[in-house]
Amino acid sequence: MTLSRVVAGRLAAAALCIGLGLPHLVAAQSAPKLSKSQRTTLEAVVAAVDQAQASGVVTPATWQSHVLRASDGSHYVALRATVIDVPVPIGGAMLYVRLAARRSDERTELARSAVMEWLKGLRGDPLPMRAARSTTVNAGEMPVGGTAASVGDVTADASAALRLGDLQRERERRQREDDGARRRAELERPQPPPTPLYPFEDFDLQTRLVAGPQGLVVERGLTVGPGDYDVYVAWADPPAGSRSPSVRVLTHRLTLPGASSTNFSLSDVVLADTVHSLPAPYPVEQQSAHPYAIGALEAQPASDRVFRIDEALSVAFQVINPAGSPVGTPDVEVGFRVTRVLGAREELVGSLPPQRYNGSNLPRDFDVAKGHPLFAAVQAPLRTFARGHYKMAITAIDHVSGRQAGRDVLFDVAGTPDSLLREAPTPGHAFRRDAVLTPTTLAAVARALTPPAPSPALTQALAATAAGRFPDLLRADVAEPAERPTSLFLRGLALYGLGDSGRAVAAQLQQAAAHGAPAAPVQLMLGATHALVGDDRSAVGAWNLAREGGIDDLTVATLLVDAYLRQGDVARAAAMTVAALDSQAGNGVAARGLAATNIATARYAEALAILEPRAPGSAPDPDADFLVLHALYASHVRGHAPGNTVAGREQFAAAARAYNSGGGPHAELVQAWLDVVTSDPSR
Repeated sequence: MTLSRVVAGRLAAAALCIGLGLPHLVAAQSAPKLSKSQRTTLEAVVAAVDQAQASGVVTPATWQSHVLRASDGSHYVALRATVIDVPVPIGGAMLYVRLAARRSDERTELARSAVMEWLKGLRGDPLPMRAARSTTVNAGEMPVGGTAASVGDVTADASAALRLGDLQRERERRQREDDGARRRAELERPQPPPTPLYPFEDFDLQTRLVAGPQGLVVERGLTVGPGDYDVYVAWADPPAGSRSPSVRVLTHRLTLPGASSTNFSLSDVVLADTVHSLPAPYPVEQQSAHPYAIGALEAQPASDRVFRIDEALSVAFQVINPAGSPVGTPDVEVGFRVTRVLGAREELVGSLPPQRYNGSNLPRDFDVAKGHPLFAAVQAPLRTFARGHYKMAITAIDHVSGRQAGRDVLFDVAGTPDSLLREAPTPGHAFRRDAVLTPTTLAAVARALTPPAPSPALTQALAATAAGRFPDLLRADVAEPAERPTSLFLRGLALYGLGDSGRAVAAQLQQAAAHGAPAAPVQLMLGATHALVGDDRSAVGAWNLAREGGIDDLTVATLLVDAYLRQGDVARAAAMTVAALDSQAGNGVAARGLAATNIATARYAEALAILEPRAPGSAPDPDADFLVLHALYASHVRGHAPGNTVAGREQFAAAARAYNSGGGPHAELVQAWLDVVTSDPSR
């Protein structure tokens, strides 16, 4: 069953496939020209990373990292750090990134920094590890044509050119194969080979750092092979005058497994607040500063795995190593299945229609053999989700090779202050079978059934009725013909009290009514059979007939109050609570009903005035305690007194903790309310 059939409009899928490669961060670039100030600042930043690497003293940060696959087969890592209580640099900042390999003894290898050597004039390329991965001609190799090029024999020159052309093409083919095999072996080994230089360095002369909801955000992308690394990210404001630049250094542990070139798999899944299209892809020189931009698509990673119901969940990921057709086109099908996690079990929410990626929707020149990556994204509005823990199971099937891969994504859905208020139980208790089996109600029924001169058998049966001894009613032998209708009614009451179905009880009661049983008790019990199956409208009609027939207000009023409130008829519920309280001023059920009607009509102070006076030593009343919390929270959310005051919030917090520690039936919802109230910035 698709998710749309379970809950219409719950998830809307948007599949995105990108025909362009990931940012090839290893491409060789010309060395930039630095001003004296820029050179001084970059030297200070690199030196600060050296010091932090030696001392371990860095600025604390919260990190996110997502491992994808670069077009050359290596790992592409998108990094995002959030730093609190750090000012955003004014203008552009000088930023430097270093990747240092860890040794088996857990210490970081102290290699040479090519950037610092370049700054000191010891090399011409500040980022040689990038250039090392581009194809070059080794020094000293003979050019095409060989020695024949220096001889004046035109025939020899021509024939040599043909022969050497074939040899050159064959040598280039073998070289490509050898380079590819060597590269695959390097990427698939668990640890990188030792090198005298750091395996990755990068710097940006003019990076604009931004402030996020939790603090300063630093994003960066890097490309590297497998291994265990420490990432260092440092930045500094350009110095003003003679002032030395102030440098901040962040670090993050990064462990990358061997990057298989054959295993069909899915990358890390990016949970995002948004996934949006760009007017155009970022230029190459800006790509590393936008690590979550892939072609013309950019994701905004979520700061955590908790999403409110008024937000949308966006998911983006990469399909790795799909097989290609003879022309390089893949054929991959991706499905999404959402379940709600309830402790040790899962409850199916639904599934999305599968997404298919093949020659019908991929770019014409898409070729997996050339390293073109395949990406997918899906967006899920959460407005109809219940609060709780969820899992999205992503499954990809490669129809070319027959292989399958999957990833599970866990996320939580949280409520908003308004949605949490709407989760409060509807005013008016759900009807319970024993609501008409209280001693007060059974005594009223027995009185209504008692004739002027009952037989001894009927007298015993009515005593059993008042005492709630329902098996005795089934055994009662009322033989007087005039008392037979009452006997039929008592049998129906016994069936109800012993848990028989509402339909069977109603049939017995209707038979008693047809034979002339007293109408008021019959209607009282018929109303109960209607309420059992959720037919409050018919229940209200029957109970009003019982009330008109002589059943007292105290007996019927509380039943009617709850039924009216379940139907949303607050005015009639209020009128019935007043009638019940007039009959018995201390009736707790009626008092709670009146308080509930006041909450439903936003008369929060009046509700509290009814609920809060409690007699010393009175029994615990979780229902009344919850209504107190409901009134305080509702007034807080609506911006009204008494809940939206310092005293009201303190009262709510104390009452909520007491309610939860006492095991109140709505403790989970009350805790969510407490989180909202205690996080209110106006406190």
